[in-house]
Amino acid sequence: MSATTQVAAGTWFHNPATGEVGRVNVGPAESHGRRFEADLWLQPGAAVVGAHIHSRFIERFEVLDGEVGLLLGDDKRHAGAGDPVITVPVGTVHDWWNAGAGVAHVRFTVEAAPNAPGRPATRFAESIEVLFSLGALGHVNAKGLPDPLWLAAIAREYRDVVRFVRPPAVVQAALFGPLSALARRTGRDPLRPDLHGPAAPCVIADPGEDGLAELLAQPVAARAARGH
Repeated sequence: MSATTQVAAGTWFHNPATGEVGRVNVGPAESHGRRFEADLWLQPGAAVVGAHIHSRFIERFEVLDGEVGLLLGDDKRHAGAGDPVITVPVGTVHDWWNAGAGVAHVRFTVEAAPNAPGRPATRFAESIEVLFSLGALGHVNAKGLPDPLWLAAIAREYRDVVRFVRPPAVVQAALFGPLSALARRTGRDPLRPDLHGPAAPCVIADPGEDGLAELLAQPVAARAARGH
């Protein structure tokens, strides 16, 4: 089962809890579900969802402005504007966050591996919609993460395109099935239509240059990168 609306180029989205503002350049709607490219602005303190693995994607990102900290396998480093494009091979643990005092601007792409079946970029974009929408609704903790039932449901539903490294895989295998079933019974369903599409809580109108600057100047509700 899948959400019905594919994210299209030109869509803007915002997670006020983690301080991430994005604009889709190439969406699943334009790539037959095989590629997703976006510009992402990270407010000071912002970070992506946490260390994870893509089993069906090659991920690339380039820092256009500011400074980004990143974990790539066992290697922890910083990258800035002018540094080479960073490539994350399929199956590699990775994580990244704003490591500077100002706004960081990153262009990132996930592209389906040649042997990956189906439309994995569509599924990946759906997972982003859910996580960002929960942040926009305030259904997250101090680190910008939803509650354990939501996390279990999201991890279980989208395990084909993203796998978190915490808790350990053996714990996820044992617990996430029952927890995700309980989550859905309590309304925590990642496929809920209200979390996807043009009316999703995370979707915003094109802010324009001045509006984007104003948005990025706002404080981050959750200091997501604090733990890094």
